[in-house]
Amino acid sequence: MKVLYKHIPYSFENSFQVEKFDQNAPCVHHGLHYHDSYEIVFIKNGHGKIIIEGNEVNYKDGALVFLGPCIPHFSFSNNMFKDNYEIVIHFGGEFVEQRLKLFPELRDLLPLIQKSKQFLIFDPELKKKLTPRFEKITDLNGIEQLISIFSLLYELSKSTPLKKLIKEDVSNHYAQNKQVKKIFKFINENYQHKVSTKDIATHVGLTTNSFCRMFKVLTQKSFISYLNEYRIHLAMKLLEETDDNISEIVYQCGFENLSYFSKIFLQLKGCRPIEYRKNYRIQHT
Repeated sequence: MKVLYKHIPYSFENSFQVEKFDQNAPCVHHGLHYHDSYEIVFIKNGHGKIIIEGNEVNYKDGALVFLGPCIPHFSFSNNMFKDNYEIVIHFGGEFVEQRLKLFPELRDLLPLIQKSKQFLIFDPELKKKLTPRFEKITDLNGIEQLISIFSLLYELSKSTPLKKLIKEDVSNHYAQNKQVKKIFKFINENYQHKVSTKDIATHVGLTTNSFCRMFKVLTQKSFISYLNEYRIHLAMKLLEETDDNISEIVYQCGFENLSYFSKIFLQLKGCRPIEYRKNYRIQHT
């Protein structure tokens, strides 16, 4: 499992980054991670899940989302269609400060930039309308891509998001906390093992009580609850995408026994793992 934090490199010559991922060149941002940049994500087709801070949204026939910096998330793409691909546009705070705020004509985009900290999901009709622009953007040169990004932001700014998934201060909390990288790096690397709150507290250099207070303020959950949700998300992916025995999935995801795994799965998903797999395959075949 990869480290949570992903730094997107920029330079004076390159203030944004446009990437295309498909089956031949899959997205490298696996697992739970966050970026220090703003991110527009276009998923051409297929169905999948967007899970952010305990909020779960299913999409079908692709998706269009815009999220601000420091929002922990799993990858959004899916492998349901051979011709599916994902276009990801990253730009940093410098892009906002040095480009959008530089020209008065672009300042109307700033309210959208601020709203992106709530993780915006846009209407399928807007996604359909903008599909030709996303299809062409990787073939453009740098200047043409920059103009296209301004145009896309303008279209998003004119539209009311279908959903806002989180409160605006969530990303601010993550950005301001110096321990975040250590915490989620530890989760990504140790979720398969037996992990206690004391273990993670020691890892980040805090007492158990201090860590518990800090983590509760950061996520509104206890560490064990957050870890269980993380593990259940991984289990869902395995139930959906593999034929692995449920007993095997239990240990792959870090649970100590089947009964506890089933109990937590039922609490979070409202059904048992075997029912989840059966219902998923009925709906997607």
